[in-house]
Amino acid sequence: MVFIESFSNARFKWLKGLAKSRNRRKEGLFLMEGRVELELALRLGHTPRLIAFTSSYITQIEFRSFGFDPNEVEWIALSKALFDTLAYQQVPGNFIAVFPTFEPALEQEGGLMAVLEGVEKPGNLGAILRTCDALGIKQVIVTNSEIDLFNPNVIRNSRGAIFTVKCAFFSNEQAKDFLRSSKRLIVAAALTEDAVKYTSLDQTDAMALVMGAESKGLTDFWMLIADQKVVIPMLGAVDSLNLSVSFAILASHMLSRN
Repeated sequence: MVFIESFSNARFKWLKGLAKSRNRRKEGLFLMEGRVELELALRLGHTPRLIAFTSSYITQIEFRSFGFDPNEVEWIALSKALFDTLAYQQVPGNFIAVFPTFEPALEQEGGLMAVLEGVEKPGNLGAILRTCDALGIKQVIVTNSEIDLFNPNVIRNSRGAIFTVKCAFFSNEQAKDFLRSSKRLIVAAALTEDAVKYTSLDQTDAMALVMGAESKGLTDFWMLIADQKVVIPMLGAVDSLNLSVSFAILASHMLSRN
């Protein structure tokens, strides 16, 4: 096991670099913190390549209860100062795991799925994945977004749902082709005159809830091909909701009717 305490150490710089999307894509690896997330990943067959930790927060011996063979994982011990620059949480028991990235393959199955166009905030995507896991939604498509699935804020806000919900990144055209081939009703969340109150939605077993970025909403691409458009009435002084909250309201209602 290697112990690192220098900020100029090449291995430390490599670890720190995985916080950037281009390096994650190049290396095919991503960083993840949290015992709950690690235990879920292990239960679903994902094994870390590397564990970075500091003895100020956790010892190698404590990892024996996590359920994987410590001899199969590379270990890097960091000074507290180095670890704190990498970690989002400086708390007892924390560590950083390095996992291989993966590309979930979507399936032509029934039920509700989500389509998110141009989502801007990684935290929103993570929260929506977490909501999908809670509601039993198995598949999500993200289109025209600069975010990647392994952004640290996506991972942290998903609480491990990146491992339980299939999330694919498509172009709008690819997403449309997939939805049409699976014969899904395309339901767009929209602030338009022809949008109906979400509780009035005509529903079928196979639907796709399509939502856009908070700042822009959906583009004309989805407005033109949507089978139905829905809106959440705003009864107070505030004229909008957070994207992940809006998704939870709409998805919960759509599932309750099936």
